[in-house]
Amino acid sequence: MVSDISTDAKKILIVEDDNIQQIILERMIAQMGHTVIGSSAEGAKAIESALRIGAVDLILMDINLADEIDGIEAAKEISKHRKVKLIYITASDDPEKLKRAQETDFIAYLHKPISQDILENTFVKAFPE
Repeated sequence: MVSDISTDAKKILIVEDDNIQQIILERMIAQMGHTVIGSSAEGAKAIESALRIGAVDLILMDINLADEIDGIEAAKEISKHRKVKLIYITASDDPEKLKRAQETDFIAYLHKPISQDILENTFVKAFPE
């Protein structure tokens, strides 16, 4: 699929605790012409990375992470300090997690596995310019 996304490469932070899924997402993002500027498997490290790295255009945030801070809590903390676009990714169908996620500002709530087409369409929504 040829993307309608702006020709400007976006800087993406991936927060995903599954190494294989992280690699898949990195490849998809590269195929869309964007740059992965960091990745983390833990909420605390995601917060640190998002605040340390200068410009992050979008965070792909898994909900269930490898430490006690889940993706929703990490997103809340990051948003206190920085405005950044957010796409949640999850394998969970837990309605309570969706309810908690709705307390944050996000572009999409995607269920794994995520196809290239779904990710591209979500990026078009995130970056309509």
